[in-house]
Amino acid sequence: MDVRINTLQNNDQNKNGYSNSDLGYVIFESLKKYSNRILQYLPDTDETDTQGQVLKRSIRTALRLKEKGITKDDIVSSCSHNQKNSIIPFIASLFLGIKTAYFDPNLSHLDTIHLLKLIKPRIIFIDLESLPLMEKCLKESQVNTELVVFGESEKYSNFNEYLEPSIEEDNFRPVVVDNVMETAVILFSSGTTGLPKGICLSHYGILGQISNEGMKVWDNHGGSVLLLYTTLYWISAVQMLLKCITEGCAKVVCKQFDAAATWRLVEKYKVTSLFLGPYHARDFLAARQKDVDTSSLKYMMTGSAPVTKKLMEELTEAFPSATVMQGYGQSEASGMIAIFNVNDPKEIKLQKVKPLSCGKVLPEYNWKIVDPVTEKALGANERGEFRYKIDYQMNGYYKMDSSSAYDSEGFIKSGDIAYYDEENCFFIVDRIKEMFKYKGWHILPAVLEEILLSHPAVKETAVIGIPHDLDGDHPMGIVVLNKGYKDATPEDLELYVRQRVSDTQRLRAGVKIVKMITKTATGKIRRNDMKQMVLNGDI
Repeated sequence: MDVRINTLQNNDQNKNGYSNSDLGYVIFESLKKYSNRILQYLPDTDETDTQGQVLKRSIRTALRLKEKGITKDDIVSSCSHNQKNSIIPFIASLFLGIKTAYFDPNLSHLDTIHLLKLIKPRIIFIDLESLPLMEKCLKESQVNTELVVFGESEKYSNFNEYLEPSIEEDNFRPVVVDNVMETAVILFSSGTTGLPKGICLSHYGILGQISNEGMKVWDNHGGSVLLLYTTLYWISAVQMLLKCITEGCAKVVCKQFDAAATWRLVEKYKVTSLFLGPYHARDFLAARQKDVDTSSLKYMMTGSAPVTKKLMEELTEAFPSATVMQGYGQSEASGMIAIFNVNDPKEIKLQKVKPLSCGKVLPEYNWKIVDPVTEKALGANERGEFRYKIDYQMNGYYKMDSSSAYDSEGFIKSGDIAYYDEENCFFIVDRIKEMFKYKGWHILPAVLEEILLSHPAVKETAVIGIPHDLDGDHPMGIVVLNKGYKDATPEDLELYVRQRVSDTQRLRAGVKIVKMITKTATGKIRRNDMKQMVLNGDI
C-alpha cells in the first residue's frame, strides 16, 4: 500500500519572507507604503477609508493605550460588528506588541463568560449593540475590565477620545518585538462541540501564512477588492485584513451578511474576491439579482463547513468567468492548509473535475492521514484523521494543557476526517467529534446532509445522533424547508434518504422540520445545541 506522508523540505532561511519581522512593524510599514490607497469601502455610510487614514487612527489609539499603562503583559480585546473603526484597536495593539483577542458579537452568553474568565482582558472596545450582553457577562464572570464604546455613551469612555491628535504621533514607531515566536493574537476554536479554547498564534506564524501560495487568491497588484463578512474573531478575517494591508488591496466592510445586498456590493465596488461559507453561499444564490454586473469577480471561495457538489456546480454556473473553489484551513495552523493554486492551469482543471476537493495541501506542511484509533498511517482513498506539522502552527492553547492536541510524533490532530486521491487532491469528509456510531457502524453526518440537501424541499439541514439504549445512536435529520414546499412531510424526507443509503445509515430517529438551524457566525452547525434542544423537547 502506498502511504502518503508529506515531508517538509527544511532550510535555514526564514520562510515567511519578512526577515524575522513582527506584525506591528510589517503593518506599520505597509500602511505607510500604501497610504493613498483605499483599504476600506464602507457601504453603510458610502465612505472610503485609506491606508493612511487607518494608520493615523491606529497610531493615536496606540499612544492612548500606552498612556493608560497597558503593556505586553495585558490583553486588549474588542467586541464589535464590522465597521469603520473595528480594526483600529487590533492594529494599535500590535504596534505596541500587545496580544489581542476578539469577541464575536454573535457568541452565546455562556461562551462569552467562559472566554472572559479565560483571558481576563484589560480593556474591551465594544459597539453599542453588543454592550448589554457584555455588561451582563462581565457581571456574572466577575472579571474587572474597562469598556470603551464605539458610539455615544454617558457611562463609558467614547472611542473618539482615542482618536484625538497627539504631538507624539508624527514620531511614532512601533515597538520592536524581541522574539517573533511570541504570541501576537489569540483566536478561539469555533465551539461547535464544546467550550472554545484560546489558540495562541505567533507573529512569525501569521506573517508566514499570509505570504504563502495558498493566499494568492487575487491579483497581487493592488487592484483587488475583497468581500467577506467574518469579524476578527475568525482567522479568515485576520488573514484577509493583513493581506489587504500588506499588498495595498481593499476590502468591503459590512456589519452583517445580506444575501440580496451582496449582489449589489459586488457590482458597485467591482469585487474581485468573494468569500462565503456554504450556508451564506446558498442564500446568496437564492437571492440572485437580475441585471447585476458580476464580471469583476475572479475568485469565489467557500469553506469552513461541508460543501455539496450541487452548491459548487450552482456557483460555477452563476459565475462563469470566476474560479470557484473551496479551501481548508485551521486557526491552529495560523491559516490556510489546502487549496488549489489559482495560478496553475493544471490545478484549475483539477478543481473543475473535482469540485468537492479542497485542493492540494500546501508544500509548507508535513502531513498524514491516520486511523484515529490504531494510529496507523493510511494510503490513497482511505478515510482517517488529517494531521499536520508546520513552522507556522500555534504556540498552544492559552492557559490550558495543549498536549492532547498533538500525537506522539508532534503532529497536530486536526479533528477532521479526510482522504486524498491518486493525484494528491485533498477531501474533507466530516469532523471526528460529529461522527457517531449505529451498532458499531460509523455515521458521517455530512454524507447524510448532502443527500437531504439534494431534495428540492430542503434549504438547510443538520444530522445528529439520538442516543439509543441498544444501538448506540440513531440518526435524525433536522430540516429547514424552502419556500413553497410546506407540504413536504418528515416521512417524505425520511423515505427519500432511505432509498439512497444502506440500511445502517437510515434516519432511524426520523426527521424534524424546524424554522432555523443554530450555527456559528461562519456557518458551522452547533450540533450539540441542536441535539440538546431535541432531547429537551424544545423542537
